[in-house]
Amino acid sequence: MNRSVFDDPITLEVVWGRLVTLADEMQTVLRRTAFSTVVSTGNDLGCEIMDARAWSVAHAVTSNPTFNLTLPHLTAALLETFPAETLSEGDVLFTNDPWIGAGHLPDVAVVTPFFKHGRVVGFAGSIAHVSDIGGLLNQSEARSVYEEGVYFPPLKLYDAGVRNEAVFSTLRGSVRTPELVIGDLNAIVTANSVAAAHTVDLLDEYGLDDLQQLSDAVQSRAEKAMRATIESIPDGTYPFELTFDELDGELTLGVELVVSGSDLLVDYVRVPPQHPHGGINSTLTFTTARTTYALNCLLTPQIPSNQGLFRPVRVQAPEGSVLNPVHPASVNDRTKVGWHVIPLVQGALAGVLPERIPAAGGFKSSLRLIGTGAHDVPVSSLAFAGGGLGAGHGGDGVDAICYPTSSSNIPVEIYETTTGARIERKELAPGTAGAGRFRGGHGQLVTLRPPRAANGLTLAAGCHQQSHPPFGLAGGLAARPTEARVDGIAVPVAETSARLGALPFDAGAPTVILRTAGGGGHGSPVDRPVEAVLRDVRDELLSVAEALDVYGVTVDLEALTATRGA
Repeated sequence: MNRSVFDDPITLEVVWGRLVTLADEMQTVLRRTAFSTVVSTGNDLGCEIMDARAWSVAHAVTSNPTFNLTLPHLTAALLETFPAETLSEGDVLFTNDPWIGAGHLPDVAVVTPFFKHGRVVGFAGSIAHVSDIGGLLNQSEARSVYEEGVYFPPLKLYDAGVRNEAVFSTLRGSVRTPELVIGDLNAIVTANSVAAAHTVDLLDEYGLDDLQQLSDAVQSRAEKAMRATIESIPDGTYPFELTFDELDGELTLGVELVVSGSDLLVDYVRVPPQHPHGGINSTLTFTTARTTYALNCLLTPQIPSNQGLFRPVRVQAPEGSVLNPVHPASVNDRTKVGWHVIPLVQGALAGVLPERIPAAGGFKSSLRLIGTGAHDVPVSSLAFAGGGLGAGHGGDGVDAICYPTSSSNIPVEIYETTTGARIERKELAPGTAGAGRFRGGHGQLVTLRPPRAANGLTLAAGCHQQSHPPFGLAGGLAARPTEARVDGIAVPVAETSARLGALPFDAGAPTVILRTAGGGGHGSPVDRPVEAVLRDVRDELLSVAEALDVYGVTVDLEALTATRGA
């Protein structure tokens, strides 16, 4: 096969589709062989196939976009330590360095080279969030990354097929759930090896020496599509600012999107200095990945992300800031700041691309039980609780989705089985959606009661948007904010931002209630169709009083009728 064959879009689609399927298979193997719920059920992972230059070619469709967008940069950094020409069959590379990887230590990365005719022709890479990486329980106290867990620089996990026992011994002695962590690490290695072998089979089937021809064809088309979309935006500077609540108080971020022809600069111009503790700093790799993910969704949603798609885009943030901290800043809770770049980008483009931009969405929250459970068994299990997606120009937001990630809501049965806790309620939270012609998605309400003998367990509640809820657009209203309560008493923002503060369990086994934020509304509420208001009232997602107060609609539940203005 020669290069001209890939000029045929049908052939390109078939071969590229086959490679995407192999990345999907890699993710399936990883999920089905992983030990922890956060990977196997929560889908907090990313799987990518790259060419010999460490350029992205295909990724698993439902894997974490941050991980997909990080893996090419990470692999290139690994190759600076281990050049491709020095690698051999059976080598497996490994790191959890937040400055070259996904932004915090629990996201471990494994990259496996594959070979033809004795040379590297590509890489299979995966990142997964392991259940524990050591470090302080109360992450708000961490003053540097060294206090957040065990830190592995770029190294070989396997050297010519021989396992690096020092890594596995270090994990056994440094993390609270070594069986889960090592089990997940073995699952990643297995998934990568399957993808590597099957990709070489695909190359053989089509008579290709490497992935470069396919990679060039895919990336050139993706770059062309992104440049065409950017060129459709008038040249200019589009600013936006966003204030949110995290840890020690409010933070404000400001961005300027600068469009010049087919090039786009995302310049974070108003950014606080890196925070001295608490892990809310977002490394530039994480900031960049979140930014480019938002642009992919808004500008080229029909094209799976790859290296070419982002050649027209440049992202910058001041060095030493919360969006580009210098080593060894604490970074474990980097989503507290890093996730907010997505509504920032949305807000900046809302005026110039009103039909493409949704209102802000409610971020997912988490409940993590960690410690020693029944029969002295180590426990570290995460339950994700999605918020509501912001409404768009032509439709309501999606309910209870783990935005802005591709993680999954953890089924109640699995969480209860792995922790001994009881989830008494898990349902859509009425009244959380931002009102508008199109309303936002609803958040969810989770009521948790810990195991009766909970002295050895601590609950980490990871919450966002408690004081500054997701905003609406085009006259749409903001959503209802996130709220956490313990035995009916609201937990202060600073304590849920700290993830572990004020929530240790004792013999009293308090009830914990988490209500996640909904999504913002789009368009004026008075323009919402009466039938849609009636449907929400009938479904008990909106009260009769709210229908009248917010939408101006009078609902008669007995007759199942609704009228506006009466």
